[in-house]
Order: sequence, then C-alpha cells, then structure tokens
Amino acid sequence: MHMNGRRVPLWPAVVACLVLLFGCGRRDIGASARGIVKIDGKPAPAGIRIDFQPQGPTGSPSMGITNAAGRYELWFTAADRGVMPGECRVMLQPSREYGPDGNPKISAALQSLRLPEEYAGEQSPLIRTVKPGRNWIEITIDTTSPPKSSN
Repeated sequence: MHMNGRRVPLWPAVVACLVLLFGCGRRDIGASARGIVKIDGKPAPAGIRIDFQPQGPTGSPSMGITNAAGRYELWFTAADRGVMPGECRVMLQPSREYGPDGNPKISAALQSLRLPEEYAGEQSPLIRTVKPGRNWIEITIDTTSPPKSSN
C-alpha cells in the first residue's frame, strides 16, 4: 500500500486483525462449564478438584477447583477454558498444595471433609452431560447415602 508516495507495511494491520479475531491469552474451547459442588446440602469448601473425563473415544479432560462458595469453572489448560461436549465422568478429590518443606498443605475445611473415595477415581458414579455452549452444572454429593449415577 502506498501513502503519500511512501510504502506503508501491512503486517501491523494483519497482526491487529488476528489479535481481534483470535484474542490473546485465555480463550474458550469446546463448551464452557461453571457450576457449584454441594456436599450434604452445603457448598463445598475451597480446594475441591473437579475433573471431567469425556466418555467418548476421544476428547481431552478438563478440571476446576472450588472456591470458598463451592463454585468452579472448567479448564483444559491454564490458558484454555472449556470442556468437551458430551457425557463426562466427574471425579472429585481434595486438591493438594505443597509447602516450602515439600509436605502437603490441606486446609482445615478439607481435612474435616469426609468425601467418599468412590468419587475420586475413574469408577466415580457421577456422570454429567455437557451441551455445546454455556453450561451450569451442579454436583451434589450426599455422604449419608450410597452414591448413585445421575445426569
């Protein structure tokens, strides 16, 4: 392109368009999911790790961690928010942080939590269906009765 007899490079305009089109930093991939984890009718404490494992032959898992209100958002990676649409097995377990001495640090709320182990592994009875687009997914655990599968 020529402007007043000088050649003006196009690459800055191309880069600006790409940034506007694709964004920079975090992005949504697949579907998005937010929700709340409730244990025995109350919001879960901060620090519960939620893993969504797609049940189809392909698909990447997503994870989130509850905040102090029991709410979470699912991410593929630290930069890619989202979850694969379809049926997903949901696994719950206390997240682990490590102190400077290398020993695990677990909050008092997580230490006192009695989350049944069957929710932590690949045999978790929790199955949720993720739809394309935005999803609100409530996960309710009743530690006083046996686990059951639900959508």
